Amino acid sequence: MSTKAKKKSLEALSKEFNEKWKNPMKRPFLEKVVLNIGVGMGGEELEKAITVLQSITNMKPMKTLSKTNVKEFNLREGRPIGTKVTVRGQGAIKLLKRLLIVNNNKILRKSFDNYGNFGFGITEHITIPGIEYDNAIGIWGLDCVGRVVRPGMRVKYRKQRRSKIPVHHYVSREETQYFLKQKFGVDIVQKLELEYI
Repeated sequence: MSTKAKKKSLEALSKEFNEKWKNPMKRPFLEKVVLNIGVGMGGEELEKAITVLQSITNMKPMKTLSKTNVKEFNLREGRPIGTKVTVRGQGAIKLLKRLLIVNNNKILRKSFDNYGNFGFGITEHITIPGIEYDNAIGIWGLDCVGRVVRPGMRVKYRKQRRSKIPVHHYVSREETQYFLKQKFGVDIVQKLELEYI
């Protein structure tokens, strides 16, 4: 596809999405951001990872448990092997802006699915603005996953009177990318080339 054709298709998409978003029930929003660190074991290392997530979000992370037995890695079902924290609302918007700075506001094109989910990794948590290096904790990498949805999606996950959501109510890959470009100034790229100062 030529550059001119791509530009045309982008203009057509933006027109389509702006028209669709006039309906408040079709207007997407950032539902949550989940930060995850997989440690592979419990004990002191896991506590350090919990401290890292707590320093980034100012929230109390939860421990993730092993779902299966893996003899080679000395893992037993039900043992803590990682930690995660979920941030919602305005806190999620502020957090995502901070996290995107690390990757120069760029996300890989392949990091999106057709249900409004996107993700990216951070190799060193000390590159996040406002986080300082602590010798006792060291340097940790983490996964960041966000979710863009439309109003009414809670119908699928609520405890009582749960119901199915039609396919057209999910936020598509193209719409999620357009939303992040508009609201967060994100560049969607094929390859991530970071420049650290």
